[in-house]
Amino acid sequence: MIKSFSAKDLCSRSCMQIRMFDLHPEKRPVPTINTETGVTYQHQIALTTDNVIGEELRGTYINENICINFSNDIVCNDKIIEVKSVNREVEDWYFNSSILQCAFYKSLLLKSNKQLITAKFYSDMGNPIVKTTVDDNIKYILYFGNKKYNIIVTDPDSIINFFVNKAKATFEWDSAKEFDLNYKFKEYETLKNYFCFELMA
Repeated sequence: MIKSFSAKDLCSRSCMQIRMFDLHPEKRPVPTINTETGVTYQHQIALTTDNVIGEELRGTYINENICINFSNDIVCNDKIIEVKSVNREVEDWYFNSSILQCAFYKSLLLKSNKQLITAKFYSDMGNPIVKTTVDDNIKYILYFGNKKYNIIVTDPDSIINFFVNKAKATFEWDSAKEFDLNYKFKEYETLKNYFCFELMA
């Protein structure tokens, strides 16, 4: 049986958290005002960006019994943009986490069928369903506050394998706990040799 995971969860939550929310979905946190602000900010950027195909376009990567869904904030003909609304000084871990998320999403894109479609939650909000197929060489850019970073993935297989193993570790409490002991708060350091990024002018 194929088990589905959110790429965002795999990036931002511990193994133990993912397992708990899988067993008790009612305990999942509800969207906050910050989430809504972020979506509004993202839409404002989309309105002022050229060649936009759509917002919140979902891709799917399947590895044996693991399915990972990832939603891209803004997809254009020539680039994909991940938007982080930053209105204050942030700690390094948040910047690193944002960079790693982009590297993971780009890796999934490279190893999937490149087909993207509007995420269900976004179409349920009344937005039109958009489908597109993107090119391997499409740029993946992080908008972090008022700065832009180009994300370059050098070893997508190693990045994906790490998160596939994390997904598998959530199947049991013991394996989830062991994974967290080894990698919690260390994922960026573990994977940083498989991608790089550059500040854009």
